[in-house]
Amino acid sequence: MTDTTGNTATRMRLGYRLTCILAKTIFRVIWGLKIRGRENIPKSGPFILASNHKSGFDPPIVGGCCPREVHFAAKKELFKTPVIGPWITYLNSIPVKRSGFDREALVRLGDALEKGGAIIMFPEGTRHLDDRLHPPKAGIGMIALKYNAPIVPAYIQNSVCIRKQVLHRNLTLTYGKPFTVADLGELPAGKEAYQYIANEVMKRIAEVGRVEPPVDVMELAEVE
Repeated sequence: MTDTTGNTATRMRLGYRLTCILAKTIFRVIWGLKIRGRENIPKSGPFILASNHKSGFDPPIVGGCCPREVHFAAKKELFKTPVIGPWITYLNSIPVKRSGFDREALVRLGDALEKGGAIIMFPEGTRHLDDRLHPPKAGIGMIALKYNAPIVPAYIQNSVCIRKQVLHRNLTLTYGKPFTVADLGELPAGKEAYQYIANEVMKRIAEVGRVEPPVDVMELAEVE
């Protein structure tokens, strides 16, 4: 975890821990959340938690159920909201622009990795309100390559229709086994490596969820 002074530690702060307990309790009691693969989360050192993204509930689900403190990006507008702004800042949230490339946010996520922390990234870049995976942005590939951090693929099932889970109770979060860029073998030259890594991350997310990867990603793989 990273405390308010920026120092890295291995234990959660009390307020962060209590927030996670509350979040897990709410998701389990109301929506029947099931959590699988928590043993795949590294006990120490930096890592990238990469998940699919279908709902505004995804960040508290994937981050609140993680046994480590994590850093994540949230839209800048939230930081101007009373109570919510200071609280998400305490919870390691990093402001990000809603559109375009936000280099500052990526730098701050990288800083968290350099200090031994963990970060959440949603490779698809934004929510998609359907039941498919979508092509990833290259940002996660750039971060993974630059900081050489293990990547933990995660898949959230049925968050896009979370209201129905009050009755159906099929909301599931699965953490997959970590892998590194080195596990991917030879990479393309230059910036093409970023997109290549991002595509591989999406394939791993698809494997964890036992769903089809994005069509564009599979077509790229066939061309290569």
